[in-house]
Amino acid sequence: MSGSLPATTVVQLERQGSRLYATINDPATRNAMTRALTDDLRAILRAVENDRSLRALVLQGANGAFCAGADLKGASRQQGEAVDAGAEDPLEASNREGGLLYAELNECPLTVIAVVDGPAFGGGFGMACCADIVIATPRARFALSETGLGIVPAQIAPFVINRIGPRHARRLGLTGARLNGEQAAAIGLADFYCPDEASLRQTLASLLNDIGRCAPGANAETKRLLRICHTMPLEEYRTVAAKSFAACARGPEGVEGVRAFAEKRPAAWVETV
Repeated sequence: MSGSLPATTVVQLERQGSRLYATINDPATRNAMTRALTDDLRAILRAVENDRSLRALVLQGANGAFCAGADLKGASRQQGEAVDAGAEDPLEASNREGGLLYAELNECPLTVIAVVDGPAFGGGFGMACCADIVIATPRARFALSETGLGIVPAQIAPFVINRIGPRHARRLGLTGARLNGEQAAAIGLADFYCPDEASLRQTLASLLNDIGRCAPGANAETKRLLRICHTMPLEEYRTVAAKSFAACARGPEGVEGVRAFAEKRPAAWVETV
C-alpha cells in the first residue's frame, strides 16, 4: 500500500524509493519541540504506518541542530496561565499529548534512523532513543537537559532507559551532562560515530542497502515482536510468535523469499541505494 505524504510546516520531506528523509528545519527555534514539530512528525508517522512501499525513515535536522529540546517560549506562556479549580492543568495535558509522539515513533513499523549532527537535547535526546539506529557526527551533542531548567524528562524516560539502561539514564538525567558523538557511541546511545561527511554517507548508504535486502513486511513484524516480547510471559509470547511466524511464512513475502533462495536470485523486494 502506498499512501500520500502529509503537508508539513517545519519538517521537509523527500522520498527516494523506499526511503523517506524527514529533515527538521526550524532555525528560529533550533529545531525545538514546538507544537508545529510535534504535529508534523505525528502526521508523518500516521501517513507511513500502513505503507509497506516504504522501509526506512531517516530523521535528521538542518542548520546544525537535530532538536534543541523543549519549546521554552511555549512552556513559559503556559506557566503563566491560571488553572481553574477541578480543571486539568494545561501543562499536564500538553505533556501527555506530546508523549504520544515518542510512543508512535518507537512503534513506527519502518526502520527509523536518526542522524544526529548537532544538539539533541531533552526531547531531541528522547527522539534519538526512539530510533532503531542512531548515527552521530562530530557536531553531535546529547543531553538530558531538563533538570537544569527545573523540569523533568517525563515522557521520554521509558525510551531513554530502554536505549541506554538505568545506570546511564540516572547519571545523565541527574547531572545534565553533555555527551559528544564519540561518548554517545561508547555507551550505546549512538550505534555509529562518523568522524566526517564521507564516513556518514558511507555508513548511511550501507545501512539502507542492508535494510533494502530485508522484506518490508517481515521487518515491520520483527520490530513489533522485539518490542512486545518482554511485556508478556514467555509461554504467552511463544504462542504470539508462532502465529506471527506462520502468517509470515505463508504470506507473499515468505513464499517469495524461500523461492528466491532456492533459485539463487535476489528476492523481488531487494533494493539498493
